[in-house]
Amino acid sequence: RRKKGVPAAGCPGGCAMADEGKQKGAATMQEATTVGKMWNPSLYIGSIVADPQDRVGILPPRIKESMPSPEPKPGPSGWLYRVLEPYYSRECVDNVMQAMLGGQISSGAAWPRRLAEQICALYGVPVALPTSSGASALHVALLACDLGPQDHVLVPSFTMVAVANMVKMVGAKPLYCDCAPGSLNPGREELLQKATPRTKAIIVCHTYGVACKDIRAIAALCKERGWWLIEDICEAMGTKDDGGDLVGTFGDFAVSSLYANKPITAGDGGWVHARDPKHHDRLKSLINHGFDPAYHFLHFETAPNAKMNGLGAAFVCSQVRELPKIMEQRGQLAAWYREELVGLQDLKCMEQRKVDAPWVFGIETKDRKTRDSLRDHLAARGVETRNYFFPLHLEPVNFYGSEVGVYDVVLPNAEHAAQVGFYLPTHYFLERADVVYISGLVKEFYSQSEPSSKRHAPEARVPRSIGWADAERSRILSAPAQP
Repeated sequence: RRKKGVPAAGCPGGCAMADEGKQKGAATMQEATTVGKMWNPSLYIGSIVADPQDRVGILPPRIKESMPSPEPKPGPSGWLYRVLEPYYSRECVDNVMQAMLGGQISSGAAWPRRLAEQICALYGVPVALPTSSGASALHVALLACDLGPQDHVLVPSFTMVAVANMVKMVGAKPLYCDCAPGSLNPGREELLQKATPRTKAIIVCHTYGVACKDIRAIAALCKERGWWLIEDICEAMGTKDDGGDLVGTFGDFAVSSLYANKPITAGDGGWVHARDPKHHDRLKSLINHGFDPAYHFLHFETAPNAKMNGLGAAFVCSQVRELPKIMEQRGQLAAWYREELVGLQDLKCMEQRKVDAPWVFGIETKDRKTRDSLRDHLAARGVETRNYFFPLHLEPVNFYGSEVGVYDVVLPNAEHAAQVGFYLPTHYFLERADVVYISGLVKEFYSQSEPSSKRHAPEARVPRSIGWADAERSRILSAPAQP
């Protein structure tokens, strides 16, 4: 029977009433809220708890007391020095135009193959495959190691969150390792302290472009134990170890990032390379949905889409040969910073290896309060900085997710570095006058407690004006292409 007030089918008013009902239903859905005490770790907590203070309010004291302070804001004129700036040449842009005009824009174009050839030549390896990011490169490398829920992977706690994320995404469990004393990376002993009978792999990160001092010993350990060794060189492309060899040549696999803040860039992107040619076909399949090379739509395993597009590859191709020059400039920046900042009481420059050309240049203060105050001091004068990593074992995901209790682990060296360290502007456009000026502001901060007659006066003339890095980029891009 027809309900009262509801027109029969075909009635002129039926459509209007149906539309009205849909609108009411939609309004009801929009007004609904998520309630309940159980947190779903697959949901971004910000979609449930909107207020930032409320999101951290329920965290245990150990996390809340060590979590980073809000980022400092620049002075009224904005940032004079950004912490990192992308560098690329006119040839990069010309190559992208060439790819577009020739229709060579996808992952199946010639440009990703050219990029792979250049990476193989640089690192002396038989296998390299461009990927959509450094994280996706790590994802496929871990998949190639055939890790599962029963397996443990030793990872640094003091590194970027993508490292742990990718281990979890293949179903394995990350075991967080402390930094070696005085180092930004775990050493052989720190890794062995966390090893278990279920350990299958180690990820070494060469954090901030500082080569792991024990990389050769760790490679030998992995060979002895039958563990996989993956080198994450996302921050260390072009970095050399104490013996003068490129990091990324010691592991079974190496992965890198081509994000915009890296020494060479595709905007986004990365690559995975391997020392054994037997890995080529599997890696090629893993970055492309698990496609079989003989049967196009036959898939034998679950795999992501991790390919790099042709435009990104075209953009970065010409930069690979410039990497040695770029790393030489990074070494010069580090030398200038060390020269300018030497002798400041209670300030320490970052770890220095025999080949000193870090991706970013870090400094470490005596305590967190000083670190935050110094960052505020620099920000007010237009100098952007960035805190050191927050240790992975203390990340809130370990509270909201399934790894409850991980944050109770104490890793003193990683935790101390996270509380006192940050890095200064470090990029290709900086010259000595810029380093002198930025270092002068650091000296000014430390001399504030001195008598006025002994206080450090920074350079009276600011060497740059707002937007100077963009102007430098424009100058480079306006120059005629090199033959």
